[in-house]
Amino acid sequence: MAKFRYIDAEENSRDPFASESDTANEFEELLKDDKNIPTARRYRMGESVTGAVISASSEFIFVDLGGKSSGSLSTEEFTSAGLSTPKVGESISAFVRSDNGSEILLTRTLRRNEADDSLLRNAYEARIPVEAKVEKAIKGGFEATIGAKRCFIPLGQMDIVHFDNPEVYVGNTFKFLISEFKGRNVVLTRKAILREEMDGKIQSVLQGLEIGQSHVATVTRLVDFGAFASIDGVEGLIPLSELGWKRVKKADEVVRLGEQVTVKIIQIERSPKLKIAFSLKDAGEDPWIANATRLHPGEVLQGTVVRMIDGGAFVNVAEGVDGLVPISQITWEKRINHPKDILQVGQAVKVHVLTADLGAHRLSLSIKGPMPEELANKFKGKKRDESSLSEEEKNLMKQWEDYRANEAKVFTPANREDTSIFAAAFNKASKKK
Repeated sequence: MAKFRYIDAEENSRDPFASESDTANEFEELLKDDKNIPTARRYRMGESVTGAVISASSEFIFVDLGGKSSGSLSTEEFTSAGLSTPKVGESISAFVRSDNGSEILLTRTLRRNEADDSLLRNAYEARIPVEAKVEKAIKGGFEATIGAKRCFIPLGQMDIVHFDNPEVYVGNTFKFLISEFKGRNVVLTRKAILREEMDGKIQSVLQGLEIGQSHVATVTRLVDFGAFASIDGVEGLIPLSELGWKRVKKADEVVRLGEQVTVKIIQIERSPKLKIAFSLKDAGEDPWIANATRLHPGEVLQGTVVRMIDGGAFVNVAEGVDGLVPISQITWEKRINHPKDILQVGQAVKVHVLTADLGAHRLSLSIKGPMPEELANKFKGKKRDESSLSEEEKNLMKQWEDYRANEAKVFTPANREDTSIFAAAFNKASKKK
């Protein structure tokens, strides 16, 4: 507070040493100066204001409105909408809820019992949300009220998700933006607010997403090329090839709409358009590694024929593990032109493991297995004189020699130094961590 001394003018006039300037009353001068100090202005209810955040607590945010004015609003107005609380220095827009001369309360939503035509006009021009109660479903939309004002909500502007029963919204109070304000005609939209809130949530969630992370996601759509799933509103694609270790033709073979699944993020592209890819199979255990002890050369397994190509047949030997039986490894009895000459899809077969590469997920199998003893004895007698063997018999002999050469053979990729199929399996597992 400023210091001052009171000077008596009559006493001062009798003092021969007093200066003429001292005759001025310092108290009076101080009062004059105080009149020049700007006073805080008053705000009318419904007025749109913008200011910088000067402080924030768990309950309130305080905003500098300029001059000597500051206002406060509840942090719940942000948190309830899924938005982050503004930081100090950040500029925000709000709506004056009340001003009693000593305290200015702000809001981001105009309450339905506080609104009149002038406030609604301000809310429309400033795009301030308003509260409205949905009274009933009518043709093409809904009838709602803001105070005594009747409003219309088009059917497509009520929500961002498809709904079949409009009655579920009747009787509820929601936040809306005024999309049209012409005389008695007031049109509202809730969709715009939901999109803004969703965009805010998506940006917040996106900041924490990285390639390699595993998350729980909800299946939102099934399409011909896979399934879309959402992590807290951030949607990504699970391609058909990533839905499972087995061959998947349609997404509904693996997942259902609305189902919660664990996915692994395998791709994120933020520009020019946001694209995220998930993997369902990589989020779980690799079945090739889980079955490593069974997938080594020389093992005999039970399997099922799952599909056929000109060059052979694919046999499923474990969940997510398919191996190829080359056409030359289907039978010893006769020469065939296509696997369907002997096999059928769904047929149970016994197979011998020829070679295996767990890292590359490749498995070579044989249905015919070792050469039948009767045939082997026949060839033993003719082996000394190869000229007595027919071309078909020579081919069978070569197949038998190839089979024996492959027995107990461990496949090692050229660019690796693994000495066993188990080392390859463990290295594969380590890379997934």
